[in-house]
Amino acid sequence: MYLYIYDSFLNHKKYNDLLIKIEKRITDLGIKGKVARLSVLKNMKELILDGVRDGVQTVVVIGNNQSFAKVINIVADLDVTLGFVPVDNNSSIAKMLGVPPGVLACEILASRIIKKIDLGKINNHYFIDHAEIINGDVVIEYANFKITPTTNENKITLYNFAGQNISVGSKPADGILEAVITPVKSTMFGKKTIPETVLPFTKIKIGSNSEEQVSIVTDEQIIMKTPAEIVVAPQKLKIIVGSDRHFE
Repeated sequence: MYLYIYDSFLNHKKYNDLLIKIEKRITDLGIKGKVARLSVLKNMKELILDGVRDGVQTVVVIGNNQSFAKVINIVADLDVTLGFVPVDNNSSIAKMLGVPPGVLACEILASRIIKKIDLGKINNHYFIDHAEIINGDVVIEYANFKITPTTNENKITLYNFAGQNISVGSKPADGILEAVITPVKSTMFGKKTIPETVLPFTKIKIGSNSEEQVSIVTDEQIIMKTPAEIVVAPQKLKIIVGSDRHFE
């Protein structure tokens, strides 16, 4: 049985025509299921857990990257398969999974190519794509080393999916995450990016060099704080993918 989760922003009338088309295609393909429309009065976790108790085996998120990221921490520890219908062409996660936007995503759901992929985990919070620290005064405990950025302005990105950063080579099914440290140096001609350092890992710790906690932003929506332990959770998520996915 399928459970379709509609994010709350889809309640806007501009999405009405698109949702009608998606629902019609889902019906035509014979993959109808229960529908849960989020609002300020409806809790996503309760809706999903109620669905699983009623026999739901596949949870499908209809929305955007943020919609998808919200569901990860609910379904990661459940025995369900996750699907995604992005409502526009701006989802980096959908592109990595090989899922086209809108009605075409329904064809991917119906094909049911299922892969197990890794998740990153910061303390007790899962992330699927990446997490980021901007200009943080941090120390990274990596293997037997302690590493700090060489400049005050810097970016540290923890990748599960490499996305557009092809040089990192991060794949969501290799059992490894990558920490990428990108220093930035200000010059009279503007800011200059210094070559990045890539640290493949299965477990690292990030702490602050001062009493002030440093923010770690996960999947563009959740803010965590140092100190933090980051680990890979291998093959943690069962997910429906397309043939044009960016991994094996």
